[in-house]
Amino acid sequence: MRTRYSGLKKVFIILGAIFSIANSVVSGTIIQRMQYLSVGNVSIPSSSLNGTLQGFGALICIAMVLLDYQFGFILAVSCIAFSLFGTLRAIIGFRNLTPLPGAINCILYIIALVLISSQLRKSRKAELTDKLTGQINRYGFEEIIHKKIRAFEKGSIIFIHLQGLTDININLGRNRGDYILKTISSRIDRIINGVGESYKLEGAEFAIFVREGHDCEDLVLKLINSIEEKIEMEGDDNNFNVYVTCKAGIADCINRYVNPDTLMKNADIAMNHAIRSEDMKYCFFNDRIKRQAEREHDVEGFVKEALENGYFYLVYQPQFRIKDKSLRGFESLIRMKLPDGTFVSPAEFIAVAERSDLILRIDAFVLRRAMEEFKEICEKYDYKVVLSINISAKDIAIEGFADTVLQVIEETKFPKKCLELEITEYSFAKSGDKTLENIFRLRDENIMFAIDDFGTGYTSLAQLLNLPANLLKIDKSLIDNICTDETNRDFVNAVIYMGHLMNCEVISEGVEDEDQLTLLKNLGCDFVQGYVWSKPIDYTSVIETCREYVK
Repeated sequence: MRTRYSGLKKVFIILGAIFSIANSVVSGTIIQRMQYLSVGNVSIPSSSLNGTLQGFGALICIAMVLLDYQFGFILAVSCIAFSLFGTLRAIIGFRNLTPLPGAINCILYIIALVLISSQLRKSRKAELTDKLTGQINRYGFEEIIHKKIRAFEKGSIIFIHLQGLTDININLGRNRGDYILKTISSRIDRIINGVGESYKLEGAEFAIFVREGHDCEDLVLKLINSIEEKIEMEGDDNNFNVYVTCKAGIADCINRYVNPDTLMKNADIAMNHAIRSEDMKYCFFNDRIKRQAEREHDVEGFVKEALENGYFYLVYQPQFRIKDKSLRGFESLIRMKLPDGTFVSPAEFIAVAERSDLILRIDAFVLRRAMEEFKEICEKYDYKVVLSINISAKDIAIEGFADTVLQVIEETKFPKKCLELEITEYSFAKSGDKTLENIFRLRDENIMFAIDDFGTGYTSLAQLLNLPANLLKIDKSLIDNICTDETNRDFVNAVIYMGHLMNCEVISEGVEDEDQLTLLKNLGCDFVQGYVWSKPIDYTSVIETCREYVK
């Protein structure tokens, strides 16, 4: 689209130039051959007609400059100069000063075109420059990359994302955030001096073009080390240091066969891959990452289709008391089956949904569907069965979430004392006032809370002791090696002890064999869920399990 628009613009400019030159030729011919043009009984001075044609030609030239202040300006000035030449030739050839005003007009038109072009050049430069750092912005970066591609200039593109800048803006103020951006911009320019150019994209992102022949990986490491050095700030009472971390993505080298938009997308994909990784500081774009990005895009489409067309359904993981295998309840688990019979893994589509607001729609679906299905079971077994529903960290932090849950409870007539909401330990690590407000509001309504993935290390000890929960869930990753790794076993023992210290019951996830079960029983764990006693089951099997194990 960009190339097509540029081509059409040049066509219009060239046509305008041809018309303007033709106009100059006609006006020059009229001056040379006649002093008056007779139209019926009316005689029109040729100089007047010449001035009219010149004015019309000047209007076309101004339009040419407005379309393109570079290429159009050159053609426009050339056209006016051609007209001036024709007028001066008429003055000299006829030794007549009558066309002199036309010559003066031509000179004034050229001055006007110079002024217009200069102003447009300044305006365009301001439009393509980031006001804070003085670097070329995203729009200028895209234009330059397109030009480099057309000129067959080879090199690599690096995208850099600064992490933690939003928190700095909130906690320290935007002025200090701006100071940090300018400081980092200077550091980047210093590192890449002589090997490439840097650009300021939106928000906390920079782009760098590295010319061919330089070690991109070595350069990225230098950039990351420089960016993550301390930044000294002036405080009201004393100075303090601020640290910013960053992630980087590097695209393939530029060549004549690469589409510039694709090149920038590849660098963006590599950067986002590094951002999502816990231990990766930078990432080179390659075919594996490309396939992964394409798969994530496909999965996002599947999620949207599933929400619209009913491809989602629920299964339930039984939870048993260790000492007597009595049934505590069920954890609701969402599954996806496409029309062609293909199953999409929850680990895959949940991860994709959590990066957008799709996770909120999934939460809403599970919340309502699970309550609708389990209402009769809870009533039939005298409210002894607990229904546990997973809620995302993003959802629990939304203002009004508690009201939404209570509304669904009212509409489905689900018994509140049978409902347990599972939230991850990560939710508390990133929680704000709204998260805790929602939790306490629902606890006041006798709704229980379980902390999922407990022991994965997102929260501090002080936070752990104040978690508003009735159940702690030990993550499967801590259970897998419990029988062979003494350190892991001691850690699980400590988690169970801490849970009881917090007046919470403890359940272990992913228990798969009798040895793990026996060991957890000896350590004092209250409940288990996992393949050792039952895999996730459908609703029909839920009814049979309740009949056998509810005590």
